[in-house]
Amino acid sequence: MKKIEIIMLISLLALFSCKKENSGTSSVVSSSSVNVTDLPATVTNYISNNYPDATIYSATRVTNSQATYIVTLSTEEQLAFDGNGNCLGDGGGFPGGDSLHHGHGHPGHGCPGNWINIDSLPGAIKSYITTNYPGYQIWHAEKDSICPTGGVIEVMIRKTGTRPPEDVKLFFDQANNYLMMGQRIRFIDMSQVVKDYISANFGTIHRCDRAEKLTLAGSSINYAVYLDQERLRLHKRVVLTESGTLVCEQ
Repeated sequence: MKKIEIIMLISLLALFSCKKENSGTSSVVSSSSVNVTDLPATVTNYISNNYPDATIYSATRVTNSQATYIVTLSTEEQLAFDGNGNCLGDGGGFPGGDSLHHGHGHPGHGCPGNWINIDSLPGAIKSYITTNYPGYQIWHAEKDSICPTGGVIEVMIRKTGTRPPEDVKLFFDQANNYLMMGQRIRFIDMSQVVKDYISANFGTIHRCDRAEKLTLAGSSINYAVYLDQERLRLHKRVVLTESGTLVCEQ
């Protein structure tokens, strides 16, 4: 009788162990690449309106995670979205997020031609960041051409240990001199004269919800406003002074 009870107990333990293994297997986070064109419109619209200075570099669909999509931008920032396309926040805060982020611009990343390997950044730029932005990590770097300065090196830096991350973009000229610092802000938070100028001159063109506040080396302020109109394939960056004077259009 005791032998039968022992055998039954062993069988029950084996069954319980098997169920536990199966349960654990089903909760494993997995991911697969997704074409940008297959992303929900709510995702692409959110990025267009809130990250107008960036484009989508890659997208991943995640299973067994609160986040359904992890999208990596051209600035190497990651965003997480649920199945309905609602933004959940920084992709690194969700299973399947940071693990998909391939090396912050280091070799093997497969970056577009204008991206700069962080290890290859000039020492003068690295020293400037270390001195003036302690606690920040260099996240991404690339070459770009913007009005009115022309060719620049853009460096995205991130303050470590913050959720959501605090991202700042620094601009340097081709001689590695510091030009300005950029921060994303809401369009509605800009000075009224800037908003009035945009309304008067670009009233029929869709305006992105986010803009960029540019603090120049001399401490003066400019604003970059982003406009787009898909039907006309129009994408425009308009830079104005704090007093609403046009600096340039691009």
